[in-house]
Order: sequence, then structure tokens, then C-alpha cells
Amino acid sequence: MAGGSPFKGSWFYFRNWGFLIPLAYFTSFLYMFIPFSGLFNEVKDFNVEECAKVAGPKDFNHCEDFILSNDTGVAYVACDPARAKRNVVMGINKLLPGERGVGSGLWRIDYASTPAVIDKFTVDAQQSNFMSDYHTLGINLDIHPVTGEKTLVTVNRPHFSNNPSIEFFSVDDNSIHLVHKRTINHPEIYNPNSIHIINDVRFRADDGTPSFFFSRDHYFNNVYLNKIENYFFFLSSVGFYNARTGQVEKGVHGLSFANGLTGTDDVLFIAETFKRSTKQYKIITTVDEKGLPHVHLDFVSEAKYNMAVDNLHYNVEKQLLVVAGHPKALQLVNYVGSDYTQETPKPPSQVDIWDVVSGETKTLMQDDGGLFATSTTGALDLTHSKLVVSGLYEEGVLICDI
Repeated sequence: MAGGSPFKGSWFYFRNWGFLIPLAYFTSFLYMFIPFSGLFNEVKDFNVEECAKVAGPKDFNHCEDFILSNDTGVAYVACDPARAKRNVVMGINKLLPGERGVGSGLWRIDYASTPAVIDKFTVDAQQSNFMSDYHTLGINLDIHPVTGEKTLVTVNRPHFSNNPSIEFFSVDDNSIHLVHKRTINHPEIYNPNSIHIINDVRFRADDGTPSFFFSRDHYFNNVYLNKIENYFFFLSSVGFYNARTGQVEKGVHGLSFANGLTGTDDVLFIAETFKRSTKQYKIITTVDEKGLPHVHLDFVSEAKYNMAVDNLHYNVEKQLLVVAGHPKALQLVNYVGSDYTQETPKPPSQVDIWDVVSGETKTLMQDDGGLFATSTTGALDLTHSKLVVSGLYEEGVLICDI
């Protein structure tokens, strides 16, 4: 054909790629960021008339996550007061040179009593020095299927080292005391956020340590790179620590800010914050030629929300997934970076529910931030007809009659 390249003048002509590729990325950014930001979300108080904040103790604040106990009416809560100055996940550091924030505390709250009883666990960690830089994110409860021993399992994201860990504590409810049992470090357990424990005895190490899924909220550790990652690259993931082998196995890759995890031995739910969605996976167990168990995940379904989703809680009996999050995520980001003056409005809270059987989602509670702000975890206690909510930048927890 005469007259030069047949592609000349076409939109895919090579010289246009330098324009089209950045445009595609920018369009992708807007497509995710505008809904995520909540700029056009209208937030009003909804179902907060029967809610009350339960606070009081000085360090019972900035409680990102909690887990309901097998003793009804009781929750175990992980609180990190140092989050006011240092937020590792969001890349905020307001600590002065040489300043060290107060370490995290683990709490037991009997919210079914009137008034609620709030106790801080004492911790015996004499065999380890991790408590000097202990800053929690996710928390879970392991109950050994044979012995019944209760173990609290927490994510630790230290401020002064790039060495995150999963910490195990035996629980004594009567004396409100924890004894540190074990630390798990692994090169593939980086940027851990939330954990989901597999109860099956086949997946336990000889000392009883359970296997668990964990979310990696980011791939990069650099504060600037992980912000770019949020909007342009789906590099977040979920891994599986196999306690039988001491190795990390593949779970799910290609996520956008993997956050809360919950489920059973047969199903796993993953919160994908920047996509404002939760995904359901079936947990498939296989056994290799050495008799060692392994897992892989098969995608089942997905639900969308009008908020940036955070942590999850699954009510097995009713097959209800409780999802807490941030309907005004950009306001949360601005608040976290502010100096917390009275002129800075507190970001709102929202808790939704996904009926896994019907596929229906609906809002259980929404607060404009005036009563309880920055919701991160919600859980239903149907025995006591309560909704329990924690907040990333709040005092105490919120208890609602439902």
C-alpha cells in the first residue's frame, strides 16, 4: 500500500501511546477514587437512637478491631492510643524525634452488663521484648477444638522496625490476664492487617498453633509508593500461614487494599477497601503425598457498598456478614492528617449487613460522627440483641440495641 503506514492517523498509532497510557491510568484513578472518596454520599443519623458510647478508662481508645468471645456478652478489644500520632497503614507519623507512643492494650468488655464492665488485661510477656513496640491491628480468638484452650491472636505492626508479627496469648478471663505464648514472623507476612483462624485440628502444629489467613493491606512499605498502589495497581493480597509446615501459601492476589477477614473453616470473606466491596471464597482443602493439608480458594460472590469497607464479622448461624466502614473516606484521610482541633469534623460511621443467602445488603447503622466516628468493626450479638461497633479514632466502643 502506498502512502506510508496503514496505522497513520489511527488512535492506536505508536506516537499516541505516550498520551493514551497516562490518560487510561488517570481515568482508572477517577473511576475508583470518586466513589471511594464519598464526596457525593449523604450521611444522616440512622438507627442511633438506641446506641450509647461505652468509654471511661484512659487508654480505652483508638480501638481498631475486636472479636466476640464464646462467652456471650463479652468482647475482646485491641486498642492503640499511639494511633493518634502514628498510623502505619495510612503513612501518618506525627511523633517527634525520639518520641515513642504508648503501646497497645488488650481489653475485655462485658457489654451485656449494666453498666458495662471494662477491664484491661495484664500481660505476662517476660520471654519476649516485643511489647516495647507493640501496636495492634487485627485481633481474633482461637478456641482449640480438643482442649478448649482460649488464645487471643493479634497482628502487631511496630513503629520502629519493619518486622511485623502475629502474637499469641493464652487467656485467663477470671484474673483478666494474658500469657504470651508465641510470636510468628515470616518474610511473606508483610504489611499484615487482619487474620482469620482455621480451627480444624489437621491444620495445627504439634504445639497447637493454628493455621490462619492474613491480609496484606499493601505490597509496598514506602509511604509514597503505597499511596500510588492504592489507586493504580492491584498488588494487595491475602496469604495463608500453614502451621503444619511453617510456610506461607498463596491465597488471593490482585486486590485493592485487602483489609478485614472473617469466615469459617469452609468460607472466607475479604474486605477490599478501595473497591468498596466484600468477596466470598470457598475454602478447598487438599492433602499432599506426605499427608500434609493445604488450602486454595474458589471465588463465590461479591457485594458492593456505598462506603470504604474495613473490618468484617460473620454470624454463622444466620449467615450474615457485618461490614463496618467509612462512607466519607476522603474526610477520614483528611482527619487523620489533621491536628484534631474542634474545627475538624469527625468522619462518620456506617455498619452494613450482607445476607449471604439472599444476596441483599442493607445499612444497620449510620452516624454523622457526632456520637461515634470512624467505625472500623461491627458485630452482631443476637443472643443479647446488640450491635457492637469500634472506631479507629474514637474513645471506647458503641453499643446499640437492635
